[in-house]
Amino acid sequence: MNDPVQPQRENVVPLNPERRQTATVPLARLPAAMHSVRDRARQTLQGLLRDLFDKADDSLFELADQATSNQEQNLYFDSMREVRLQRRALEQAFFLKLDQGFAALLEPGENARSRSEDDVSLEELTLVQNDELEQLVATESMVNKANEQFAEVVQHLTLRMDQLVPVKVYQKNNPLGADAICTGFTEAAKALKIDVKAKLVLFKLFDKWVVSRLGKMYESLNQQLIDANILPSLRAGAPANRRRTTAERPSQAARTERAQREDESSQVLHTLRDLLSSQGGSTGGPEEALGSEDLVHLLSQAQQQDWSGLDQGAGAVNVPQLVRGLVKNTRRQSLNQVDEDVINLVSMMFEFILDDRNLASPMKALLGRLQIPLIKVAIADKSFFSKGGHPARRLLNELAMAALGWQDSGEEGRRKDTFYQKVDQVVQTILADFESDVGIFDRMLLDFRAYQEKERRRARILEQRTLDAEDGKARAERARAEVDAALKRLTQGHRLAVAANTLLYEAWSKVLFIICLKQGTDSEDWQQALASAEQLVWSATAPMDRDNRQKLLRLVPELLPQLRAGLESIAYNPFEMNQLFKQLEQLHLSRLREASQPAPAPAPDTEPEQAEPAKATDEAETSRPDTTPAAEPEPEPEAALETPDQSTVFQVVDPVEETVPEAESVPSAEVSTDAGDEPLPASDPHMALVSNLTQGSWFERQDDQGQVFRCRLAAMIKPTGKYIFVNRSGMKVAEETREGLALALKSGRMRILDDGMLFDRALEAVIGNLRSSRAR
Repeated sequence: MNDPVQPQRENVVPLNPERRQTATVPLARLPAAMHSVRDRARQTLQGLLRDLFDKADDSLFELADQATSNQEQNLYFDSMREVRLQRRALEQAFFLKLDQGFAALLEPGENARSRSEDDVSLEELTLVQNDELEQLVATESMVNKANEQFAEVVQHLTLRMDQLVPVKVYQKNNPLGADAICTGFTEAAKALKIDVKAKLVLFKLFDKWVVSRLGKMYESLNQQLIDANILPSLRAGAPANRRRTTAERPSQAARTERAQREDESSQVLHTLRDLLSSQGGSTGGPEEALGSEDLVHLLSQAQQQDWSGLDQGAGAVNVPQLVRGLVKNTRRQSLNQVDEDVINLVSMMFEFILDDRNLASPMKALLGRLQIPLIKVAIADKSFFSKGGHPARRLLNELAMAALGWQDSGEEGRRKDTFYQKVDQVVQTILADFESDVGIFDRMLLDFRAYQEKERRRARILEQRTLDAEDGKARAERARAEVDAALKRLTQGHRLAVAANTLLYEAWSKVLFIICLKQGTDSEDWQQALASAEQLVWSATAPMDRDNRQKLLRLVPELLPQLRAGLESIAYNPFEMNQLFKQLEQLHLSRLREASQPAPAPAPDTEPEQAEPAKATDEAETSRPDTTPAAEPEPEPEAALETPDQSTVFQVVDPVEETVPEAESVPSAEVSTDAGDEPLPASDPHMALVSNLTQGSWFERQDDQGQVFRCRLAAMIKPTGKYIFVNRSGMKVAEETREGLALALKSGRMRILDDGMLFDRALEAVIGNLRSSRAR
């Protein structure tokens, strides 16, 4: 059953002319440089939103197609229709929100009002509005990731804008900062009457197609202000000295912003605790509780011990049970209520991580050992659940993302696997050295990234070699197809003797292939080689009347040197070449002699029959004594020219039939398709899914022997339409055609692995599970 749509909140911008006018009137007072910045940003964001809504339509359709029930399918179809209908209104509301941000920079009192409105909004976030929690987490995740990714360029833009307006500009109230852009979109999206599931899909797409692509816009806007001589000395990578005192002064506005961020950070934890308490997750009693510092010290001792006896599959440890056992050994009999909730929440997140199919079991066991250190972090820093850039979260995400393509090779293989040993070293270092200084997570993150960069460089070299080889293979296949098509056109409607057929298809085709590969079909050498092939076909098939006989006599002395020079240019086997030319010479002599002889007289009782040009010469010789006087001396010289291979020289061959085995000898492609699968129609959603795949996506694949391995999409070779897959080392392990890949995805033989940030996915899963449990 669909969750009821929440009523519009007061801070949702109504789409009406009056409200729009109040936001746009003050913009006339903006400085010219700010107007230029606003216009350029608006133009860029319009393009990004256009891409977003195009992708949203495809994604919602795919989700509807994959739905397991009619109810869920209708949910996504209805959402897709609603997004289509409200697309223009959503864009207008989004840009109206940004304009209000620009207008607020002209009114000193406007920022205080907007902050108090935001505070009220957060205080209203209660258990009844748990859908809002999921949206808040999604928005916070987008904002934190963008602020971390574009920190420097956004800071420079903020400082430059601060020079132009009377209101102090900082990250939070920058109308083009990640906070304003993400919040503006989520506020505008509240007008959409769609289920929260579909709305979260829309937010993820907004993160992918808009937020993650803001970097170029920020660079362009900074350059525009530099050209306007606004802080031109403030460059990327340079310290921001000019505005240092103003930017770092602990003003009342800055303190208010920090306080607001602390409220927002703790609000996520508070709401999570409320959801957890509704499930009976808190068991704290009235006894004197163990203090947070004492608990952290107790956990520090526990994290260095071997708890393998408490493992519950894939290396998991029941930490809540473990902690309760440790507390019993102290004079305190219970845990602080907040600390117990934090322990339960982190444990639920690690339950998701250990059940995640995107990671191999041994790797999940390693990451699972970070559970106690992360509990300590969450107890000490309540912003842990909402701060996307927290070093502990970043390290966990980095380890998980790097491990996505790792596959287990057994216990012996793990001892020799440098990647597994590196992850194990990171985990062991944190378990041994982490007390309370979270800086260790930053240090281990830098160390692991340095290791990963070395590994990537090695993999890139091998991968580039693989792609170069595949590109060469594709060019060769294309050249071979060009040659086959050209020869087919030349021999269409003709039947060649074996001598001409062998020379054309087994020898001269190689000359055409090399020229096509090196110079292309537009080159002069290609045209000349094709002309020689055409002359060869004519010399072996043209009717030998008087005029053609004279033409053949003139052609042969020119044609044979051309053919010989072409074969020598590709270092063709000299012995085979001489044999081919001897057979061709016999063929030409036979045709010339045939043209010089009168046609045989018809039998007395039969009508004269037209001689078949394709008849073998030896058959004509057999029948000639029956109708020709025995005194004719002509057959004698012909008999003298006979060679041991003459029976094969003049055998008639259909050129089309001759080329079929050659075409079949080419490997059909190293593409494995499920036996019995019918071709997919172009409208199949899996075909669209393949079209939207991006380079670098990871897959789990099952081969014909049932073995499962992981591979990454390295490239799509356009000439052949093949998708090339490599392993972590950059070595090619598979290839698929577009349709073959769609069939593999549909049958389950291949599965796309989720490369999203592991911590964020786990947090979203916990929220979803708590929300679903409460709804039942």
